[in-house]
Amino acid sequence: SRARDDARPMLLWGVVALKRDDPEVAEGRLAKARDLFGARPVPPLWFWAAALAAGSAGDMARGVAIAQEGVTAWPHHPVLRNNLAVLLEATGDVAEAERVLRAALAEEPSLPQLSKNLGDLHYRAGRYEDAQAAFDRAAKLAPDLGDDLYFKLGNLAFRQRDRDRARDCWRRAAELHPGHQLARSNLEILDVPA
Repeated sequence: SRARDDARPMLLWGVVALKRDDPEVAEGRLAKARDLFGARPVPPLWFWAAALAAGSAGDMARGVAIAQEGVTAWPHHPVLRNNLAVLLEATGDVAEAERVLRAALAEEPSLPQLSKNLGDLHYRAGRYEDAQAAFDRAAKLAPDLGDDLYFKLGNLAFRQRDRDRARDCWRRAAELHPGHQLARSNLEILDVPA
């Protein structure tokens, strides 16, 4: 209560509301934090949280606008660029999302989420070789990135008739998320004798 006029705690309270899946409260706290920053530069965390809060509240256009403002203010911040790409894809601007991801990867190839999201774009577009390369890069950078990564790698391996790799990837997906029913179903199908 003593920090109501301090921008940093207000920003963090906004992030807490966002993590509690309360985007409306987050937006209010983040708006207050932005006012409290006054003439000082708004940190990247604010743009990340505000764009996510707007998108979570269903206002994708505002989320994109905030994300673009953040990238303008912090042009070499890979997380802000990644989030902009995700929001652009969600609004249907896939070509611009891919451009943003490729530019961010050129500057910061060590951020696995950039490769994962680029792989997702390729996967949905049916560009499976490109998706495979991006997913493999993401898995190499962050072996625990998530079950979705390994599920899709398993699907790609199965398309290539590489049953052993498909099995390994689907097992990894199930390890990372024991409730992943599709990965478990795919494993059961692989174990059925031909």
